[in-house]
Amino acid sequence: MYREQLMKKKKNKIAGLYPMCKLKMLGMYVILIILANIVQIKELPLLLIPLSLCIPLIFVLSGQPKDYLSFIKMVSYFVCFVFIVQALLIKGNDPVLIWQWKFLHIYRGGLDKGLTLAFNILNFAGIFYWLFKTSGYQEISAAMEQSGLNHKAAYIFLSTFKMIDVMRMNVYTIMDAQRARGVETEGNVFVRAKAFIPIMIPLVVNAMLEVGERALTLESKAFSVKCEKTIMIPATHNGYEKIALTISALIVLCAIGGYVLWLTR
Repeated sequence: MYREQLMKKKKNKIAGLYPMCKLKMLGMYVILIILANIVQIKELPLLLIPLSLCIPLIFVLSGQPKDYLSFIKMVSYFVCFVFIVQALLIKGNDPVLIWQWKFLHIYRGGLDKGLTLAFNILNFAGIFYWLFKTSGYQEISAAMEQSGLNHKAAYIFLSTFKMIDVMRMNVYTIMDAQRARGVETEGNVFVRAKAFIPIMIPLVVNAMLEVGERALTLESKAFSVKCEKTIMIPATHNGYEKIALTISALIVLCAIGGYVLWLTR
């Protein structure tokens, strides 16, 4: 099943890039985010807005526009809440009123903080979401190990993310079991708070038991033996890594050149 999903991604030139190549592209995108934060247009980080449009573009080029829509659904309410709170509550050191309606005021300092925080969340979360949607945890772990990372560190990376998925599934199972026993898990905040302990205790105990089982499994597979390890499904190159890195590097160099010109204007 995993191999079939991997082959689907390999059909797309961008989604099928080597995971370490994607990590380098991610690092270059972070440089662009930093530059967009530094450059201020009318004392506002307005370049973060067009930069955030690169995220849906790269999802579309990767052949996964539906994943971007899922991402937007997850973060849109939180981003809007953060922007509104920052814009309405912060005045800044030198308050400059931009908009007013009755008791609501937006100052330049608040707008600056709101735009910065909201679009930084969109950009950072978006590029990481793209990475993990186009490359599975197992593929990234294999690529890290093939690049020379210690197999124990690669396993820690893989097991950390796998544990999140496992615990999420365990939470749903425990909630179903507790509902069958008459525990109310849905309702207002107080009802959910009362159900917190009956859910968390079995979850923690189950996680502790799984740690022991996982340790026995690793020992049975000679995990601690000092020898060359075999990767069952190695990460492979698709031949477009140099082109992708060259284009990404040119974009970053152009952005740095634009920043230098902006400084010397």
